[in-house]
Amino acid sequence: MDRETLIWQYLQSRLNNPYGTAGLMGNLYAESALNPQNLQNSFEKSLGYTDQEYTKAVDNGTYNNFVNDKAGYGLAQWTYWSRKQNLYNFAKANNKSIGDLDMQLEFLWKELQEYKAVFETLKKATSVREASDCVLTKFERPADQSETVQKKRASYGQTYFDKFTKEADTMAELKIIDSMLTKNPCYQANVNKADNRYIEFQNRGPVDGMLHSVGCPQPSASVFVKNWNSESYDRACVHGFIDANTGDVHQTLPW
Repeated sequence: MDRETLIWQYLQSRLNNPYGTAGLMGNLYAESALNPQNLQNSFEKSLGYTDQEYTKAVDNGTYNNFVNDKAGYGLAQWTYWSRKQNLYNFAKANNKSIGDLDMQLEFLWKELQEYKAVFETLKKATSVREASDCVLTKFERPADQSETVQKKRASYGQTYFDKFTKEADTMAELKIIDSMLTKNPCYQANVNKADNRYIEFQNRGPVDGMLHSVGCPQPSASVFVKNWNSESYDRACVHGFIDANTGDVHQTLPW
């Protein structure tokens, strides 16, 4: 999965508002081109590091001025010392590199909730421009917040909105049939949250997928659903079957 899609899916699954997601992503793109290892360009020469070298040096401790060097870093170009300290602490607490994308998304989400006005706007915005301006002026707060900058960042966000809502409209055309394997041991274990990995999966949502041929001439998804929906069928489980005749998707586990 490409980086743009991963970031969109992560944010949209939590904000549940494509205007807010697009407005936020447009600002992140303006700040870092969605590169979680991005070191503010104007500091590369003065500090003598590339993005990757800086990230590695902070991670291994050979560079110890990450918090106070005033260099923007990461997806949101965190700059102020206290925000960089929080980012650094969050990365270490999760045993991740400061440049890890998943970690930064988790940190961004946690931080956004502390900016209550921004958070509420992202969830309720009715246009990309509304969400984008709020992120620009109340979260990112660069020196230049002119109308020109506002329009440019909103245009980035609109590009993401157009791209991903169009894809969502296409996906919405799929017919998904509720065929949960409620008797299958895998379903029981996951619904009962016996597996910590599944709890993490529920919180995060899917990040990738695998399409697998069953390798036999049976085209009917309902036949597989019937056979697998049994307490004794503990050999395997999947999230869904695609009917070879109709293209309908029989969903068998929670996404």
